[in-house]
Amino acid sequence: MPAMSFHRIMTVLVATSWFALADMYLNNPRGSNNKLREQSNNVQNANRLFDSQNNAASGYQIGDDCKPACKDENNNYNVNVEGATKGTMKYYQGSELYIEWHLQHGCGVGHPNLKCQIILQYMSEADNPSLRDGTDQDSAGGDGEDPTEDETAEVSRGYHEPLDFYQICIQRERNRGLYTADQQIEANGGATSTRQNPNGNGRRRGNQRHGLECPEERDYYPYWHPTPWHDIAILTDEPQARCEYYRMESQNVMAKGYCSLPEYNNADACAGNGGEWKMQDAYNEPPPECTGGITSRDNHNGNVKNGHPHYYVWKIPEFLKGRVVLRIRYNISTGDFGYGSLANPVEEGAQLTGVKADSFFLDAKFNDPNPGNRRRRTFSGRPSVPVPLAQDPVADWLKLGETAQDTSRLLQLQVNTNQFGRTFEDRTHSFIVMERPADAMGKRIVNFNVRGRRGNIVQVYPSVEYDFVPQDLVVEQGTLLHFQWTGSDANNNNNAGNGRAGTDRSNLVQVQARAETIPLSLESHTLFFDAKNDPNNAEGRSLVDRFAYLDQNKIVTCDPDTNDQNSETNCKQLNGASAYFDGGLVEMKVTGTHHFASTRNNDFTNRSHKSSITVTGIALEVYENIALGVGCFCALVLVIYLCAAIHACRRPGSWLFSRRYRPRILGWVLRRETLDRLVEQRRQLVAQQRRDWAKKANGHAADEEGGTEKAEVALPDEHLTWSQSIKRCFRKCGFGEQQLTTLMFAVLNVLVFTIGFLSNLSGGFKKSWAFPIAKGGGYAMDLNFALLVLPTLKSLQTTIRRVGSSREWVPIDDPINFHIVIASFTMISSAIHIAGHCVHMYLIRSSPTIQSDPFQLWNLSSEEKMSGMTLWQQVLNVQIRCAGLTGIILTFMMVAILLTALNCSRRGTNCLTRRFAGFNLFWRVHMSWKLLYVLLLLHAPARLWIWFFFPAMFVIVDRLLLANNQSLYLSLRSVKLLPRDVIGLTFELPQGFAYQAGQYILLGWKGEWHPFTLTSAPEENCISVHIRAPNTLDWCSALRKRLTQESPAQAAGNADEKQKPPKAPLIIEYSQRTLPNCPVVYNVPKVQKMPKGDQGDVADVTELEGARTSRRHLTGKAVEAVRSGETMVSRVRPGMLPPEAVVLQVTGPFGAPAQKVWGFDTLMVVGAGIGVTPFASILRSVQLRSKQRETIMSAATKPSAWRNMMGSEQQESRDSLQRLVDDLVVVPNKIYFYWICRGQEEFDWFCDLLSDAATGPAAGIVDITLFLTGEIELSQVKKLPCASGQFFGRPNWGRIFKQNREKHQGEHIGVFLCGSPIIGEELSRQSIKNSDLIGTPGATRFSFFKEHF
Repeated sequence: MPAMSFHRIMTVLVATSWFALADMYLNNPRGSNNKLREQSNNVQNANRLFDSQNNAASGYQIGDDCKPACKDENNNYNVNVEGATKGTMKYYQGSELYIEWHLQHGCGVGHPNLKCQIILQYMSEADNPSLRDGTDQDSAGGDGEDPTEDETAEVSRGYHEPLDFYQICIQRERNRGLYTADQQIEANGGATSTRQNPNGNGRRRGNQRHGLECPEERDYYPYWHPTPWHDIAILTDEPQARCEYYRMESQNVMAKGYCSLPEYNNADACAGNGGEWKMQDAYNEPPPECTGGITSRDNHNGNVKNGHPHYYVWKIPEFLKGRVVLRIRYNISTGDFGYGSLANPVEEGAQLTGVKADSFFLDAKFNDPNPGNRRRRTFSGRPSVPVPLAQDPVADWLKLGETAQDTSRLLQLQVNTNQFGRTFEDRTHSFIVMERPADAMGKRIVNFNVRGRRGNIVQVYPSVEYDFVPQDLVVEQGTLLHFQWTGSDANNNNNAGNGRAGTDRSNLVQVQARAETIPLSLESHTLFFDAKNDPNNAEGRSLVDRFAYLDQNKIVTCDPDTNDQNSETNCKQLNGASAYFDGGLVEMKVTGTHHFASTRNNDFTNRSHKSSITVTGIALEVYENIALGVGCFCALVLVIYLCAAIHACRRPGSWLFSRRYRPRILGWVLRRETLDRLVEQRRQLVAQQRRDWAKKANGHAADEEGGTEKAEVALPDEHLTWSQSIKRCFRKCGFGEQQLTTLMFAVLNVLVFTIGFLSNLSGGFKKSWAFPIAKGGGYAMDLNFALLVLPTLKSLQTTIRRVGSSREWVPIDDPINFHIVIASFTMISSAIHIAGHCVHMYLIRSSPTIQSDPFQLWNLSSEEKMSGMTLWQQVLNVQIRCAGLTGIILTFMMVAILLTALNCSRRGTNCLTRRFAGFNLFWRVHMSWKLLYVLLLLHAPARLWIWFFFPAMFVIVDRLLLANNQSLYLSLRSVKLLPRDVIGLTFELPQGFAYQAGQYILLGWKGEWHPFTLTSAPEENCISVHIRAPNTLDWCSALRKRLTQESPAQAAGNADEKQKPPKAPLIIEYSQRTLPNCPVVYNVPKVQKMPKGDQGDVADVTELEGARTSRRHLTGKAVEAVRSGETMVSRVRPGMLPPEAVVLQVTGPFGAPAQKVWGFDTLMVVGAGIGVTPFASILRSVQLRSKQRETIMSAATKPSAWRNMMGSEQQESRDSLQRLVDDLVVVPNKIYFYWICRGQEEFDWFCDLLSDAATGPAAGIVDITLFLTGEIELSQVKKLPCASGQFFGRPNWGRIFKQNREKHQGEHIGVFLCGSPIIGEELSRQSIKNSDLIGTPGATRFSFFKEHF
């Protein structure tokens, strides 16, 4: 016969099973091991249906249904009694069948001694219409060498594989590409000749034919030709390497080929000899489940885990119907075949590469070229092709002999090459699959059976004694249990047991506890009905009676007085019952754990026949839980929405009835007249509350005007504290205060990471280091996320600055930088956390999948449950709250926050970021921080709430403080357009608005709030800001165009005309207006308007002269924007405001580092470009405070008669008064102001202010130095009289610090910057360099503060 193609050979090789000596025994359903009705413990015909390779003592006789027993008068088995061999088990379609078995040599993932597969298959009457068990022990197909149709058709003979399947098998050439070791294979046996079955099947020895089984199909999986067996599941020790192939090659999904001339086994040989290669269709069933088996020890026919054996739950297919037989195959192989082992070493010239090096692909190249002639010969050297192992090889394996010819130290290895790699098999007796009853449609059905046979442990071994299966069952309420069991009357009469000899009988009675034996009375029953709460339940009482007495009264006349163990009237021992019992479908209604036992077989110290069923509440599937959760959430939202609608309807003055938040359902269910009446009622309530607010605001303003505030004073350090000692040590190392803060925060992160790492060191999958690394990163993330929001709490910062004088090392003084520092550590810790979990997830994914435990009998560890889970299964794992999914969402959110926080994104300095709205995008993305924290709590709730508790308190306090700040409407006085696209806005001082020099506000326009430093002094009756508004800054440039171009044009009636942008310098006056009965204040330019008739339909307005602005709207919430550009707090509708109207609002003020200037006697303030704004306010305040000092002293020391009488005491009182004034009106002794600009035009921004600051009472205090760093022609340079020095180029900070140090020896000098961080780095370095160590007598110190803009 032509050899198979190499491709086909390789396909065959991949299909080769691992076959050494072991047994496997099927316990439920009852495995036959070829037994039928033997009255002995051993099988009488091991060739009856199949080749099991098992111990002859194993297996269970076929079930009987004789009433009462299949016995004659001598108590011997009588096959002619009605019901003999008819105790056939019956299962419903879609029910769950508990399949249980034992293995002698073990199996499972990671087994140290062998490789293995367990294969579950079934065959039904659709594959063999004559499928049957038979009634005699004769072999299927006949007793001759070859089967015949007539003998096959004998009903007394069992019949599994169809006759034509066997006939094709024996005619077909065997696969010659398979590994056969050194076995001599029968040449005429066709595919019945294999390495495990080298003599063939039927041609040479008739008794070697095992029914109609095809040995080649039995020994190899998946088989390459058609087979009548359908795959259920494969359990292997290498699921990650084998499962994909097994599922793909299964005939469930793949068609199998065969030749019309049965002797040819491949397409080429078939076609070459005139045959036709045909394909048998796949079964079109789901591919078999393939997973890693639970590991069991070898040399042990026992339980594998948690006191329970191997099992698999088969959900019987809905399409399966009729008689069915189940087959289980156990394939094992020694590890000696592994490439690189001592028996199969890597050698030059014999080495294979790639997949060929896998011993799974061992093929005919490794066969002995001279088979059958190496038995017991010294194994030395190799033939031309490597032979992994020979039959029983003998050699000096330990190399103890003195010479190669020394035979005194020979050892023989026990190797039978036809079993060194072996397949074991067991099959059930046939059973019936029935259609579900109509009332059981859609319900879960679980089969509950009895395993075992009569005898003590020695007599039944390797089978088992009686037990209920599945043991310790847990089901949800409403599950249908199909109670059913069968037994045999053909057991050995000498086997130990209770009741009639040789018979199997079981019943079920409830007991109080597993440790007890006495049955519960009917009044205490809970399994079939709740006797306590429903004592008259007739159905339940009938079930209790039937399961206990097995309907014996319908079969025999029971004799309660007899104690004859073999009497069929001894109903006490269940002798009057049949061996088969079908209790039918019983719905589990009573929750709790129910214990029960068999009164006949539960014999303490001999055997235990007990079990428990736990009924839980209704358990939903994952998708059902998700749907229920979503439904409940939607229902809750709907209820809250309806309650809000009712509340809004009953209280129209509440914020729920505002135009923005009013439930739409009110417009659907209320009549138009009713809704209009409620709206009018709300308008009146809002107007009244607005008037009340105005009164309160006026009273508060009066209190503010009469109040005083004590200025903060920086006191010198008099002694060296422990914290100062620490800072002194770090200063010696070159670390400044802010650098020290960052270093300390980094150390804190490392410490928290270490705690997280050590706490989870052994908690990862297979103790992987990736898990503790991920957890360490997670702990650090928790710390950083807990602190991340704190630097952004403006009200909290302002309050802290008011109640104390923090030093420069306090991070709250540079909140933006500290926020960036925390964000950086957050990203680093997040990257560690994500990387650790990715590696950990990959490790789980690459690990073998472990067989599931649907009945929770093995009590699998979490590591075993997650082993082999796909990445998506891990991401969507509901048991850990879908932590992977929330982690992915959090990652995308954090990346979006990071990217939009970059300068190029925030400022819109390129076309991409400008297209995506620049700052608007940054702001909106950052506003998702609340959702981010909610997801964090969902991601890791067990630990995060501890970290977030106190920060959450700070956030709540900040929000409360922020709520007290008025969001005030601003009355715009004027807009000043300055060179380089800078605008100066001057506003009326809002009522009750109090601030300090150096603080900033949030200015609101068009739905956005932006921070700007106040350039006015608190002593003035106005507030002002200066805004740099180049075209690259979207919001700022839009505000500049609105105030200097669009609004004036609209006010003048020239909105439709194209106008050139105005040129600086330019001043535009604005006036304040309001709508009647509306708190909204807006501003319009003071320009000549068109005649009134040409203005269109504009609402009447009233101009306010000096009127105070009101607080926010009643609801305290922003309402819908109007087309005029105002989008802040407003109740106006589109068209109610004139087109030139501009609505501006302010909230604040908020603290900033610059306000600390009043705590130093000597200052160095540095402004870069527009960064001069905080110092403009400070210098203006210094000027006004100096005038206040002068005014007070002039008034207090004015000459009078009384002062002339005081004489010499006058000077002393003047000095005391001067000290008092100095304490009350704080002004630094010396201010060195350095302003760095690119061009001359920038000096024009604050030229007037600087000139005023350098003259008058503050002339000796303020020293101004200007630096021009841009290219400029000398002819354009003009001398500024306010400056003591005017230079070109960048400042030499080393020289400047050195000069100031010499001038102010022993003083604490404050250094303040508002400008580029690059300048800040140099100032910080010079401050550290020129400062003496803390504690040094007469030390000179420079403390650096910086502010971002």
